[in-house]
Amino acid sequence: MTEIQDSKFEKFFSRLPEKSHACVRFFFRNDYYSVYGKDAIFIAQKFYHTMAVVKYLERSISSFDEKNYSKEDDAFVNLSFLMFESTLRELLLSFQYRVEVYGRDKNYNWKLLKKGSPGNLQAFEDDLARNSEISTSPIVLSLNLTVINNQKCIGAAFSDTSSGKLAVCEFTDNDHFSNLEALHVQINAKECLLYSEDSNPDKHKLIKILQRSGLMITFRKKEEFSNKNIVQDLNRLLKLNASSATLPETQLKSAMCSLAAVINYLELLSDDSNFYQFELSTFDLNLYMRLDTAASKALNLTPSPLSGSNKSMSLTGLLDRCKTGQGRRLLERLVKQPLLDVAKIEERQNLVELFVEDTILRQTMQEEHLKKVPDLYRIARRFLRKQASLLDCLRLKEVVARLPALLEVLNSCASPNKFVLDEVFSSPLKELKVDFEKFVELIETTLEYDEGEHEVYIKPSYDEDLWAIRTSMEDIKTQISKQLQNVASELGLIPDKTLKLEHAAHLGFFFRVTLKDEKVLRAQKYKFHTLETQKNGVRFTNNVVSTLNENYKALKSNYDEKQSVLAQEVIKVAGGYCEPMISLNEVIAYLDVLLSFADASVNAPIPHVRPKILPIGSGIITLEGSRHPCLEVQDDVQFIPNDLFLSKNDTCFVIITGPNMGGKSTYIRQVGVIVLMAQLGCFVPCTRAVITVIDCIHARVGAGDNQLRGVSTLMAELLETASILKSATENSLLIIDELGRGTSTYDGFGLAWAISEYILKDLNSFCLFATHFHELTAISNDYPRASNFHVTALTTDNKLTLLYRVKPGSCDQSFGIHVAELANFPPDVLQMAKRKAAELEEFSSLNNENGQEQLEGEKLIDDFLKEVIERRIMEMNENEAITSLNEMKRNLLLKNNIYVNSIINSVQNK
Repeated sequence: MTEIQDSKFEKFFSRLPEKSHACVRFFFRNDYYSVYGKDAIFIAQKFYHTMAVVKYLERSISSFDEKNYSKEDDAFVNLSFLMFESTLRELLLSFQYRVEVYGRDKNYNWKLLKKGSPGNLQAFEDDLARNSEISTSPIVLSLNLTVINNQKCIGAAFSDTSSGKLAVCEFTDNDHFSNLEALHVQINAKECLLYSEDSNPDKHKLIKILQRSGLMITFRKKEEFSNKNIVQDLNRLLKLNASSATLPETQLKSAMCSLAAVINYLELLSDDSNFYQFELSTFDLNLYMRLDTAASKALNLTPSPLSGSNKSMSLTGLLDRCKTGQGRRLLERLVKQPLLDVAKIEERQNLVELFVEDTILRQTMQEEHLKKVPDLYRIARRFLRKQASLLDCLRLKEVVARLPALLEVLNSCASPNKFVLDEVFSSPLKELKVDFEKFVELIETTLEYDEGEHEVYIKPSYDEDLWAIRTSMEDIKTQISKQLQNVASELGLIPDKTLKLEHAAHLGFFFRVTLKDEKVLRAQKYKFHTLETQKNGVRFTNNVVSTLNENYKALKSNYDEKQSVLAQEVIKVAGGYCEPMISLNEVIAYLDVLLSFADASVNAPIPHVRPKILPIGSGIITLEGSRHPCLEVQDDVQFIPNDLFLSKNDTCFVIITGPNMGGKSTYIRQVGVIVLMAQLGCFVPCTRAVITVIDCIHARVGAGDNQLRGVSTLMAELLETASILKSATENSLLIIDELGRGTSTYDGFGLAWAISEYILKDLNSFCLFATHFHELTAISNDYPRASNFHVTALTTDNKLTLLYRVKPGSCDQSFGIHVAELANFPPDVLQMAKRKAAELEEFSSLNNENGQEQLEGEKLIDDFLKEVIERRIMEMNENEAITSLNEMKRNLLLKNNIYVNSIINSVQNK
């Protein structure tokens, strides 16, 4: 850059508004990208993993604010195009950051070129999809919170630009915003829009819950949440014209305000390619099983940063055997939307069973067909934005041309469930095949693929003028080829061996000899003109070839111009097939997901089985030989299966005790994962399974401090538990692990007991409760539907052996010191721990004895007072009363209760 341009950049940079730490600014420099200041340090550390790439400006771009100057402000890092794309992908899809890209216009003035966020990837679609598919959907959620009759009402709207979907819904919520949390999990939103001008205390609570869920929050002006022009806007965006009668505006005014904010934020109306391409629906929370954020994390539904490259550590990764990008996006959504309708679950099961049983069908579909299908929605978007190429036309044609073979494979199925296969896949594919017949005919007539140049061209035979130009070009190429023979004779060289005819874009046609034969050329240099000298030889030409070259270039330019006009016509016609293209994309994606379910079931260490599904309210969950699907596939793991039998008429509340690391947490989580898989339509890791449809899964597992938000371990788990108690129903499954930590043992046990009693008495939900409060097992004495189970372990010679079997009955110790021994604690520490534990047990035993004495004594006193009333001592004369009381006193002393005797002695002493 010149000094003037440097100066322009410095002034522009210094005037940029302050940004959040979760935003990175890139500056496009034509051949590379640059980042500055704290962004440079961040990029160096997180993506280059070295500070060696960091350079420092000679002239500080921060010199305009010398008071706050630090050397870090002078740092900068340059990124190649390839590095920029990989960094961009990680920032938007993994780190959940915002990105801004700045560049220069033709006057060298700097300006914002494009920006994006986790929920708004539109500006970066091409960058993200250039070298790899986008397997996640960018979903923006917008919320409008109001209070009506002391009830919290939420109007929500969201957009998925990867599939052209808009949706709205309205619902009332409790103090813990449980319905909102369920909505967030179901739609898998990446970003949430809220208006900033609001002092509502409920709004602050809502923000904390959204932040706890890991959702990026973007504040917008309140004016953007106005549905004043929503009908007009939707008339331009929806495939069918909208009207006030057809829109849910009358009933869902608050949600339509949120939808207006989504449209404004994504700038959908500023891009003509969005017009008439979206669908609007009303989202129903009650169509799917509800999951809170804690349950999603506890069941490991999606990959976490700790899982690294091991996909099978999460349920989504385990089930992801998809071959297409659209299939992976759909899978990510379906895992968060387990079905409640038994008929729909069984329909999926029928299809998965069909693919499980027919190995040839499954493998043929995956390896020979789906593996070669591109992301059709991305291609459709390029057509809509008028950015498509002839290669996109050809790729679409190849997919459509594959449909007859794909249908033939589907028709070869001999399963009794083939009617479901025909209804869900074969029939729609047949209709789409008919829709694309004219398109295939057009492409076959007009396009040809040059394998040598990897380019797609218009066939010369398609247009008379094109054919004439092409014929002239071929004639010139023939004349140039004859020149090879002539020049070879003149130089005494062998054509195509020591003398070669070649072509390059900047030189046209030319001859080449090796450096060894260059002396032959030098001898007749008056006949030939040297063009270039390189390591592989000397490039030269003669007058005839030069003239022919010029003619060829003129014809080629004319040919390209004519072909470009024809290509645009072909692309325009192909763009009219966007709607069937998107429909085909959806069918392919669903087929890919169900094949993936089947593949995961078959290739598990022990093949999964089809569960029997019972309607909601049936009150039975039976799992025989159940295993955790993610753990059993880990290397060097021999998983121990366990059974579970839950019934609302017998046992619906299970307390699991046992040693640390004995498998309690794994057991209760695997039950949740299996139930969820069953309602997805998957097969499950059991030898036999009967599962009643569950309306929601709530989890209180593994809480920890959240110091940044001022939330302690106890507060975190109590917030989650409070939400569970508010929103769970008798058809819910509750998974509670180690409730009551982070406070005193007595307080923790008191909370655990009270919560357990509330679940048994008031909720009547299915509940699995893992605990180290062994006293909690006594609750089964008061409530027959509560049962005690324990994970088994053996202690021999003071050594602990974990068996990982879940058996009936309770366990009276936690083996914590044995686990410390497994962790290689120093022997002195272990001895001290054993000594102190023994002392505490003795103290606790004494306290328990005293406590028992007091309870018995209080009962004796109550009985004594009852007898006084029954004998009507107050109605006796003095002598009779004294005689009767002395008799009762002697009987009371004969009980020899320490508590009673101490009271009597205390009274007598006075």
